[in-house]
Amino acid sequence: MNVPNALTVFRIILGFIIPWLMLQDDFNLRVFAAILFAIASFTDWLDGWYARRYQLITKLGKILDPIADKILVLGCFVILSDIFFPDIMYSIWWIIPIFLREVVITCYRMAFLFAKRPIVVAASWSGKAKTVMQMVTLPSAYFYLMFNIYPEADPVGTWFFVKWLVYFLIIVSLAFTVGSGLRFFYKNWKAVKEVSEF
Repeated sequence: MNVPNALTVFRIILGFIIPWLMLQDDFNLRVFAAILFAIASFTDWLDGWYARRYQLITKLGKILDPIADKILVLGCFVILSDIFFPDIMYSIWWIIPIFLREVVITCYRMAFLFAKRPIVVAASWSGKAKTVMQMVTLPSAYFYLMFNIYPEADPVGTWFFVKWLVYFLIIVSLAFTVGSGLRFFYKNWKAVKEVSEF
C-alpha cells in the first residue's frame, strides 16, 4: 500500500461519502460535498502523477484507480438525475449509456490484467477527453441543482444559463463516453476476443 494506492483508496471512500452528502437536506453539507468532489478530482490526477514520478505503478493501482473513478463519477451522475431530483435534473436515461460503457470497459481492463498473458492497454486521448468532460459536467449540474434548491445563492439569476449549459455538457459527455468506448473496442478487438474466449 504505497502513497498513490492510498490516495486511490481515499478516493473510493469519498466516492461513497459525496453522493450521500448531496442527498442531505442541508446547505452546508451540500457545499461540503462539492469541496470533497474537488479534492477527489485532484487526487485522481495526483495519484497518477506520483506513481509515474516515483515509479510506484502497481497491479493493485491499475485495478483500484479505474474502480475509484467509476464509483465517484457514476455515483454523482445517478444522484444528480431525475431519480432523486425529478423536478430539477436530467433524465436517468441519459446516464444509462455512460453507466454501461464505464462498467463494461472497466471489466475488460481488469480481465486484461488477469489474463494468461497480461495485456497493458494505454489510456487513449479519447478516454482522457471523456474523463475531463465528465468532471466538468458534474460540477455544472451540481451548481444548477444548488441554484434551484437555494435561489438566494443565485441573486443574479444565472441558473437559466447554467441549465442549458448542463444539458449541452451532458450531450457532449455522452458523445465522448460512447465514442471512447467504441474506440476502445476498435483498437483492442484482438485482446477483447482473447479474454472473452478465455
